[in-house]
Amino acid sequence: MNSKSEDVLKALSSSTRRTIMRQISVKGSATYTEIMHVLNLDPSLMSGKFNYHLKELNEAGLIERTNGEYKITDLGKRALILVDQVAEEVKIDRYGVLSAVMSMSPRKELELFLSQLGLMVGLISSILCIIPFVISSGAWTAPFLISGIAFFISLAVFVVSAAKMIRIIRTYRLGFSSMVFLSSNWFFIRSPNRNNFFFSTILVIGAAISIALEFLLPYSGEVQLFSQEWIGLAIASIGSTLLAILFLVRARRKAVQLEDITDEQ
Repeated sequence: MNSKSEDVLKALSSSTRRTIMRQISVKGSATYTEIMHVLNLDPSLMSGKFNYHLKELNEAGLIERTNGEYKITDLGKRALILVDQVAEEVKIDRYGVLSAVMSMSPRKELELFLSQLGLMVGLISSILCIIPFVISSGAWTAPFLISGIAFFISLAVFVVSAAKMIRIIRTYRLGFSSMVFLSSNWFFIRSPNRNNFFFSTILVIGAAISIALEFLLPYSGEVQLFSQEWIGLAIASIGSTLLAILFLVRARRKAVQLEDITDEQ
């Protein structure tokens, strides 16, 4: 075992240091004061001991300080995942999550997230569109044509997204981990981009539901086309879509920024 490994094990041997790492990981980044506040430490009494723990983590390469905030390093992410998995008494790297975290760049995380999102939206939209398409089969009405076009567009989004995901899986040998959307060990939680991923997902789902209701409710006769209720749904779908695009743009900028920082180091 080399000295680097010994430093990491020594740093992880303290429950306080593990707690500090976990709090930073949950927040994405945190200042000195924020970490002390979360741990309920009195700055006037515990600052010396707290500085010692931060120094141990920093020298082991598990955390780093950038622009006045502490962040988990790639080594810290891998170490924390191992600690979590051992504590939960599950098979280490059961779904290949650890390998994925070690190998994927921020841009590839974003690319995989977008393919996951496209897969989900394409599947849901295809199912929603096929219902009126089948019911109206044979009748060359507007609902039949619109639902048919929407179905094939949704199916194309699903297929393209699936192809991208398969390509990334093969390239990085991610295995089943790429499908574990809600795993606490996946990049959705660990990545500094996780907030943008989370809000994008919620907004895209909301937009998909609103768009589906815009189409299905008038078709079923529950809501009149261009009525106040229908316009409300249209505004909600447009607003959710625009906000989702905004968070995805922020996610891309964050990924580029993270890679630029890595390249500079």
